[in-house]
Amino acid sequence: MSVGDQLGLDDNSELLDQARQKWLAWVAVDPRLGVVEEFDDLRAWLPSVDSAASDEVLLALAMLAAPDGGDDIAAAAALAKCLLPGACRLAGWLSTLPPREVFRDSQPVAAGSWSAVERIDELVASQLWIEVRTFKWRRLRKVAANILINTRVGVLREVGDFFYVSRADRTWANTTLVESFSSGDLADGDAGAWSAAAMPTERVAGALFHRPEILADAGPEQEEPSATEELLELLAWACENQVISAADRYLLLCLVDEADRVETRNLARGYGGLLSNEVSSRVAPRVGVSEATVRRHGSRSMRALAAAVPRKFGHDE
Repeated sequence: MSVGDQLGLDDNSELLDQARQKWLAWVAVDPRLGVVEEFDDLRAWLPSVDSAASDEVLLALAMLAAPDGGDDIAAAAALAKCLLPGACRLAGWLSTLPPREVFRDSQPVAAGSWSAVERIDELVASQLWIEVRTFKWRRLRKVAANILINTRVGVLREVGDFFYVSRADRTWANTTLVESFSSGDLADGDAGAWSAAAMPTERVAGALFHRPEILADAGPEQEEPSATEELLELLAWACENQVISAADRYLLLCLVDEADRVETRNLARGYGGLLSNEVSSRVAPRVGVSEATVRRHGSRSMRALAAAVPRKFGHDE
């Protein structure tokens, strides 16, 4: 099922039939909708004009759809139908990411499976509907851009992306969900993308730091901490001592994760290739900032760590 199917906005949609029947009445109430004679012509008209003109028409639909406006569910369906191309692009982008990057707070799904794709469509569809119904039409004008951006943010927040969760609820963003490490989640053998070592995200990193035995072998010969343990301990110390912020730690973990996937890295920028163009281009969509911002913040955080680390190991003179 696509995003549109999840919303029930296929060709046989009852809500869209209502929109077709109400179109002339809507035009009479708000002349901005009079750019087309029938609702079915609207989606073809929108790409043919500039964003300012299209947003005027979408704003009229948003006002009709809002609970503090017309409170018309058919108008909400019409607006959502018009925004489906952007919502489908968002779902398609999420589908290209490994499931472990998307479903951090969800039950494991198999990479490339229909269940993963369908769940992404469900999340995008539900968030799109929320944004359509709650659009602040009294003070906002860029309807398509605002609704689609808020849909993206809402979906990433819903699945536990630390960057967006921390903006909404810093306490929850820094909460360790130990229940997610029940037997089976970190089972030996073919754990795939859901193994502990393959999930260096903020919440998992926090859980691994508080439960380092997850990273250790069961054998008594395991004495030296692993590189992952040392990294997590260092970053936790840096956050506790305000060397870097929690958001900086997440960015660094994303850089390390993506750098590990790149077979050949350009080391010209230093830092072991962590700030190479290819790595920063992979990290930028994960944290929702530009590639230049990724490199700038990453470089700043690593300089801060380099200056502060001697204190941790007692080498500060």
